[in-house]
Amino acid sequence: MYHDRPAGNITAQSAAKPLPTLRKSLRRIHLIIIIVSLTFSGLSLSLLSVLALRSYAENNSELLATTISYSAQQAVATGDGAAARAILQDIGAKTQFGQVRILDADRHLLASWAASDHREKSAFSELVSRWLFPKPVHIPVLCEGKEVGSIWLTGDGCRVMHYLFQALTWLGCSMLISALLAFYLSRRMHSGIVSALSNIACVAHEVRKRRAFSLRVPSSSIAELNKLSGDFNSLLDELANWQRHLQSENATLAHQVRHDALTGLPNRTAFEQELKQQLSTPLTAAQVAVLFIDGDRFKEVNDRYGHAAGDRVLAITAQRLRGHLRKNDLVARLGGDEFAVLLSGIESGEQAGCVAQNLIEAMREPVRLDDGTLLTQSLSIGIALAKNHHTGEATIAQADAAMYHIKALGGGWYFSPTLWSRLQTAAAPEYENV
Repeated sequence: MYHDRPAGNITAQSAAKPLPTLRKSLRRIHLIIIIVSLTFSGLSLSLLSVLALRSYAENNSELLATTISYSAQQAVATGDGAAARAILQDIGAKTQFGQVRILDADRHLLASWAASDHREKSAFSELVSRWLFPKPVHIPVLCEGKEVGSIWLTGDGCRVMHYLFQALTWLGCSMLISALLAFYLSRRMHSGIVSALSNIACVAHEVRKRRAFSLRVPSSSIAELNKLSGDFNSLLDELANWQRHLQSENATLAHQVRHDALTGLPNRTAFEQELKQQLSTPLTAAQVAVLFIDGDRFKEVNDRYGHAAGDRVLAITAQRLRGHLRKNDLVARLGGDEFAVLLSGIESGEQAGCVAQNLIEAMREPVRLDDGTLLTQSLSIGIALAKNHHTGEATIAQADAAMYHIKALGGGWYFSPTLWSRLQTAAAPEYENV
């Protein structure tokens, strides 16, 4: 019966065990390859060396036995044991073998010699000696074609073991040097591969985290990775162009959302947001004034001269309003022929009145239409000081009410009715201009 394992457990196990890096993975793989390769090569070479050494030891034993046979031929033929022993001692001093016996024709011992090696032989040494020299070498002694005796020779395992130890030591040192060289070369290769991939990964991470499309991956000395770096950089170029295009479109859309298409001035939304920001700080809120502006008899211009003429009048009005305000003041088109001005740093009502009067004066010059017709566009302006109201909406509403009041009187500028009632009738002439 099978049971489904919850996906959450798999995710938790994956999160608990960190993934190995590419450098560690490559090192582990190459280390395994080096160990397996050198182990196989070492065992193969060791076996070949031992087999070759055994063959050499057997041939050497046969050669020594043959040499003793020729040297002791005369002594064996005459039965001179002293001469035979002298020959064995002389040859044994120059070469090394385990034991040798010279027998006459009747198989009687004529002379013998054994190596005077007093070193303790280990069990392993005895085992190797028996493997190298399983049986003594037997060579007949011939004199004039007739067998007059025989030579029985046993090889020296200690001597062979010494050669074998030297051979294995040299082989081990060679394998160690080969392993170190292979490890160094693999690290060099890993460095080129991992560095190139790390550069790509780092740039991709920065692009994802910080949208840093200006970053580029350096070139690589490996053809495939260099091509990958070039393609990645080309992709970053496309992404950078795409980002710039999106930013440009977003900026255009943001401008369109907050600005009037005909006049280029901020719209009602932008004006209300800026007013709210100004009123959020008590220090600046006490010095803010709102001017609500409406064109006089603008509908007559549209009805008599057409909407193109009306658009021309609105554009010229916006241009003159902007040109007669300070840099920090904001003028916006609220809709139709309605405009609004946000004044900052206003200390008194007289300052706001002066600004309103300047705007009215700016519109006294006739507006020239495309067909050469001259039109005079007058303005009605309502003024409200933000410090006399609680919210931005209330300030705009009071300025709007003041504008309608003065518009009904024939145009000019006028303070908000709330301020007007507070100043009483005696002060009213100072805050109205018709």
